[in-house]
Amino acid sequence: MRTHATALQIADLPIDDDLPATQLRAYAGDVLYTEGMPSSHLYVIKEGEVDLYMVREEKRVVIDTLSRGHVFGATPQLLNGRRTDNAVAKTYCEFYLVDAEGMDSVLDNTPKLLRGILKTLAMRASRASEVIASRVNFQPEIVTYAQLLSLVGAAQLPAPARKADARSTSQPVIARPALAAVFAQARQLFGHSDVHIRHILGKLLMLHLIQLDEDRDGAKCVVFSPGDIVAKARKAGEADPDNGKLEYEYISVDDFAAMVDLDRNRVLQKLARNELTEDLFTFRKSEVIRLLDEKGKKFFQERRMKAPEEFCDISDIEFADANSIQAVLSRIDSYDLGKLLHLVEEDAVRDRILGNLPRTKRAEIESEKFDRVDEIEVRLIGEGIIKAIQEKMLARRS
Repeated sequence: MRTHATALQIADLPIDDDLPATQLRAYAGDVLYTEGMPSSHLYVIKEGEVDLYMVREEKRVVIDTLSRGHVFGATPQLLNGRRTDNAVAKTYCEFYLVDAEGMDSVLDNTPKLLRGILKTLAMRASRASEVIASRVNFQPEIVTYAQLLSLVGAAQLPAPARKADARSTSQPVIARPALAAVFAQARQLFGHSDVHIRHILGKLLMLHLIQLDEDRDGAKCVVFSPGDIVAKARKAGEADPDNGKLEYEYISVDDFAAMVDLDRNRVLQKLARNELTEDLFTFRKSEVIRLLDEKGKKFFQERRMKAPEEFCDISDIEFADANSIQAVLSRIDSYDLGKLLHLVEEDAVRDRILGNLPRTKRAEIESEKFDRVDEIEVRLIGEGIIKAIQEKMLARRS
């Protein structure tokens, strides 16, 4: 069964002013916790979206997508026990975290009946998630239904007919099980609704894998060949071999970097700059493949152009004009520039800085040796430079 997790509507933030809670930030793709980890706190989403997923058959199945105001991270015992699912930030997120001590302080003033209701709901949610994850079918549904029909049809035929059908090379044996019986089997085995069953049978009908007819009593029956319906369904599914299963798959940052020929650090930098969040922020395999097909690797490798008001760190110096860069760098101490360049990993940024320095100052900087520098100090130097360039460019525009 294909399960499509759709984000719930935004809810009011369930936070009291006196609730003991800490705050946390996460970026797109950050894993918040994994199945089996000890549960230590609840999450309340202040901003952003989160995917909850479970790993079944070595695939990641998204069971829910939550947004602002929603709470997650509860176990069937609320905050005792271990996580029963996995959580990953779908976008940039901000959370309130309520730990066991804070939860206890709230529950101390909660009637026993309400506490029982909360635990019951948490247990039911956990069980429902397991049902959703376990019922996802990673093969095309037309194949699954063809297999069901093959079994139902073969059981209806007498033994001589089944053997003849297996040996036949010309005229296949035809089965005619009642449509009501097929519905009953699909409900029992797959848990599908009648609307869904009707939809899949309609696909089989459209692909000419089955026909609908009436028996002598006027009841509807399904007409097909049990011996070859599965093979025909597999062939029909070859045009869409994944049939949606990749919608549930996440890939790691390392796998993503390899797919688009980027260094892992470069991918993380792009995420931090929000260069991927518009089209790709979940690292879902289906979305990566779609964008690769549509736009190619250059879409991931090239930086999105930025206007001066969007500048936020020294890497944005790539988009600044030479006059503004030269004017600002002329006022920066050579030693500070040397420390900055010692930590800059991107060749494009280094070239942009060095290329806009006088030859003597550039030689002076390149001759400096640094065994160790303070990363925080260097970050502040870079932020100061890009802010000064930003102000100069905006002033020229006005």
